[in-house]
Amino acid sequence: MTREREYKSLPTDHRVCRLCSQWEAAVRYQVKPTTYAVYITVIEKHILPELGHHCVEELDNWILDQYLQGKKREGLSWSTIRLILFLLKGILHGAEEQGIKTAEKLHFSMPKYKRPYMRFMAQENLEKLLGYLEESEESFDLGLLICICTGIRVGELCGLQWKDVDWGRRAIQINRTVSRIRNVETDSALEGLPSKTIIYIGTPKTGTSIREIPLPDFLIAKMGKMKGSESSYILTKTAKCMEPRRVQRRFKNSLERCGIPDINIHALRHAFASRWIENGFDSKALSEILGHSSVKITMDIYVHSDLEQKRSYMNHMV
Repeated sequence: MTREREYKSLPTDHRVCRLCSQWEAAVRYQVKPTTYAVYITVIEKHILPELGHHCVEELDNWILDQYLQGKKREGLSWSTIRLILFLLKGILHGAEEQGIKTAEKLHFSMPKYKRPYMRFMAQENLEKLLGYLEESEESFDLGLLICICTGIRVGELCGLQWKDVDWGRRAIQINRTVSRIRNVETDSALEGLPSKTIIYIGTPKTGTSIREIPLPDFLIAKMGKMKGSESSYILTKTAKCMEPRRVQRRFKNSLERCGIPDINIHALRHAFASRWIENGFDSKALSEILGHSSVKITMDIYVHSDLEQKRSYMNHMV
């Protein structure tokens, strides 16, 4: 019997698509809703179209390599390919527990890591934005000022409520984050049916992301003058939060008002981290403020030097 005919006789319930569904059901309540939504999106977009029709028993390293080469040609990021491999291993491990094994032991080799390109906000633009925000009495602008002074993530900023401010300790507590995620209960957007996406308010990214961040004196004083009710969100001063996409749009408007080129709001987090390091402050403290699990993550992701900084360093070498 040829290999092709042999595969045709394999049970249909051994197909990757069916085993993906089983794995999804098994992990659904073991991870956060945000994580689960990402998992099923990646599976449906990147795994099922190319591998879903295969039976597990026919998967070998040639098929896996061809699949991964195709994903690289699509220009997927290192982190996305890493997630695909993580999911594949989990799905195939679940199959193995049922006695369903691949044609041979698969080698899940990761592509070489490439640091993603990150745009920086020039110092003069940052100072211009700071000047505008310090003068403003708008709740949204106060939120941006908090973001610049603490380096919090945009989702954490969206979830920040006035009850999270500890006036005695002059600090804020990061207890929640806001994100828009896929509504796993439905895939329909027809009138009268639930939306394809929903706003999710949950705990921050990791355990280390739940943290206390001290505030500079000028900021705590400004916040005291603009204080809202305990249950209201700082960005809106109402009981309704603002979602990250809307924050980015409004941030863009603020940049236009100041005559600053468009840039992602995440640049404020990067600017905070870079200024901290440039001032020679403790990197461990920075890692804790940013909510990272290690100093290495902080240094690898956020600490970069622009051309002028490098020029300054070079001049100090001679």
